[in-house]
Amino acid sequence: MTGDRKAGRLAAVTTQLVQDPLAEQAAAAAAAAGVTVRELEGVDELVEADGVLSQVWGGDAQLALPANQQPVSLLRAFAHTGNYLAGAFEGPELVGVSVGFAWGSPEERKLHSHISGVAEPCQGKGVGFALKLHQRSWAACRDYTGITWSFDPLVRRNAWFNLMKLGATIEAYHPQFYGFMNDGLNAGEDSDRCLVAWPVAGEVLPAEIRPTGGLPLLVEGAGGEPVLAEPTGAPDAVYLCQIPCDVVALRREDPALARRWRLALRDTMGAAIQAGWIASRITREGCYVLVNGAV
Repeated sequence: MTGDRKAGRLAAVTTQLVQDPLAEQAAAAAAAAGVTVRELEGVDELVEADGVLSQVWGGDAQLALPANQQPVSLLRAFAHTGNYLAGAFEGPELVGVSVGFAWGSPEERKLHSHISGVAEPCQGKGVGFALKLHQRSWAACRDYTGITWSFDPLVRRNAWFNLMKLGATIEAYHPQFYGFMNDGLNAGEDSDRCLVAWPVAGEVLPAEIRPTGGLPLLVEGAGGEPVLAEPTGAPDAVYLCQIPCDVVALRREDPALARRWRLALRDTMGAAIQAGWIASRITREGCYVLVNGAV
């Protein structure tokens, strides 16, 4: 491709981004968070991205390599082959990173958001939301139909962000999805993960909170322990699975109790999702709301 043709193609994509309502939403979210979100450029920025992810995951981002061992080789390969690598900048400083790659059929291309992280000083300021909306706009401009990613279903703040802030839906539950992990956040823990789906078309429509009755599958006992109930009810029944308020703190304070929660959620919510239930909401009390996806 000649320089003129390449420049023309880039200009067309840029124009499309500017005119796209999703791009406008992404720009507004970035402005609200006080950052600029854009695709990463050059090896130097990829080295910075490796540093941000390593800091968030306690030294092992599950993706990139230390700077003295062929740095960011995988990130570089991702970028070169047209995958998603973007960063959030607070002034000149890179404070957030998101990496995704393509999958699916030619008729239904999807983007899998493999890893995203925000540096600790900037967490809780909307940077993650800005990255997600940029990712969605980027995917829409390239004819992706949806975005998927995985998350630990025991981490309530991530569940709230994914289901209630973004409006994604949990469609699968995978025990030990990554096997045993060595990073600072997950070392020693089973890597159970939920897979969420987020459509690209349309606006960001967070799930609405309604007073919801349901049959409890998992609740928190008086001593903070998981209490299981037998799943009974019709095919159109609504089930509720509660998770602890802060499992990250619980892992530090009482690892045995945290593991009991892991196994309890796997035996209840995990089994329900494998049987065809889906979750698109979580209550403020930390109860996943499960409905039969076939009804």
